[in-house]
This record gives sequence, C-alpha cells and structure tokens, in this order.
Amino acid sequence: MFDRTYKGHQYVLDVLASHPERAYQCFGFLPDAFVSLRELLVSRKHLRDTKNMLVAEQLGIFLWGVAHAHSYLQLCEFFQHSLKTVSRYFNIVMCALVSFADEFINLPLAEAECYPFVCSNVLFYPYFMNVVGAINGTHIPVVVNNNLQNPYCNHKGFTSQNVMAALSFD
Repeated sequence: MFDRTYKGHQYVLDVLASHPERAYQCFGFLPDAFVSLRELLVSRKHLRDTKNMLVAEQLGIFLWGVAHAHSYLQLCEFFQHSLKTVSRYFNIVMCALVSFADEFINLPLAEAECYPFVCSNVLFYPYFMNVVGAINGTHIPVVVNNNLQNPYCNHKGFTSQNVMAALSFD
C-alpha cells in the first residue's frame, strides 16, 4: 500500500516551491499564506515537527483533505501514511486552527448600531435594522462509508453535510 518513493512531505515541499496557482489548487492557500500559517502554528506551539512528520506535511494533509473533501483513506494513499497517523495529525491541526477562533473571529457587540449598508437601503431597512449578520446554509460534499450514507444523501442525490454560516454585513 505505501510503496511510492515520492512521500507526502516531498509532495508538499514540491507544491510550495512550484507555481503559486498550483499551491492554491492543492491546498486552497498561496505558498506565502501556507508558510505564514505554518509559522504561526509553530510559534504558538500548536504544532511541532515529529519524528514521523514535518509540520508542513501535517498542515498539507489537513488543507488538502478539506479543500477537496477527501476521505481519510484517500489522504492515507496520497500521503503514504497509515489511517491512524493521518487521523491523528488531521485532528491535531484542526484543533490548533480552532484555538485561533477567539483571536480571529470578532463577534458583534450587543449595542451595535444599524449597519450603514442596511440603513441606507430601502430593500433592507427597516426589515433588517436590528440584524447583526446573516445566516445561510449550504451543502458541502462529504465522503461517508456506504453503510452510513442514507442520512447524508441530499435531494440532489449526492452525500453532503449541511453547513450553516453566520456573517456580518462588513
């Protein structure tokens, strides 16, 4: 199963050193942003190189999986690591990123005034005068084991997870 000579960390380094558009297509990040995120995660001691895997590969596994909705098994095959290893590092990176929520996500204040965009538009005011954001849902394609697919099948016939996002008008 893990018989390729081209390992996952080599792939990540190759992509980051190549054309920026390639990195964006693979990881959803331009190389500079990928490196900055890696450095931030390391400097805050959320991630560290281990005997088995560099931080760049840990982050690459997570971003490649999220950007393309790949299953753990697909990540295992591509990056040439066991299911246990991929699962462990995927979750470590996810928890590290979630820890930044308080720092990078600003919730609106309760006494926030009406957004100028809303107040100055007759289509929105007065209907949205006390609204601090908007909520929208979308279906994100997911990979689920065959015996668990029924709850995830949507009306269009593919498996997905309904994701709700709340946004401000800014």
